[in-house]
Amino acid sequence: MHYRGPGGPQTLGADLVVGADGLRSRLRAQLWPHLPAPAYAGSTAWRAAIAFPDPIPTAITWGPASEFGMVPLGDGQVYWYAALTAPPGGRAPDELAAVRQHFGDWHEPIPALLAATPPEVVLRNDIYHLATALPSYVRGRVALLGDAAHAMTPNLGQGAGQAIEDAVVLGAACAGGARGLPAALAAYDEQRRPRSQAIARSSLRAGRYGQQLRNPLALAVRGAALRLIPAGAVLRGMTRFVDWRPPAG
Repeated sequence: MHYRGPGGPQTLGADLVVGADGLRSRLRAQLWPHLPAPAYAGSTAWRAAIAFPDPIPTAITWGPASEFGMVPLGDGQVYWYAALTAPPGGRAPDELAAVRQHFGDWHEPIPALLAATPPEVVLRNDIYHLATALPSYVRGRVALLGDAAHAMTPNLGQGAGQAIEDAVVLGAACAGGARGLPAALAAYDEQRRPRSQAIARSSLRAGRYGQQLRNPLALAVRGAALRLIPAGAVLRGMTRFVDWRPPAG
């Protein structure tokens, strides 16, 4: 493998190279040079983890082309995020003020969460994803995992989870050492690519019918449908994303 180190170009020998270099993976671009770059998913998002002593539920609220979510982390900490459909590249001098402009008059505890948020802890990121699925997560003795392999939108909260699953399966597949590596990498790709790419597609759809929905009639239909669906059915529908077992042994 060739790379540029502190002293210039260098060559490193390895039985296996694992590409876990994220959304804009250089290794992916080198191995699949004709694959399109990550695509903007249409939304920008703010997020923060803050101290908040009052108990809150895990909840998501949708508005037209907008969404606010909150998750208690324990020990008096809360994670919140806010998302809007917007052109890419937008920035504000005060990102917390921008969140307040859009969400400050939403229901409690959203205003209280924003009031408890120090401006300097707010992160803003445009949401990109790998819109063109990879034909394989393996090329030769190189394996991609995580966002390098299947960067997805965060609408199902599965990005980090899928990367962990990748790592567990890859480690188990390669437990036999370098001698069986080609078969091990083929097994890794066979196990991981269908599930992770299906979840990436589902996450994109969840955003389109959730946060990004803006047509008033469509919003009314969605609201009516959600009121009719039993909560248990919704939870059962989510289990296919989180119900996973690591390889035996």
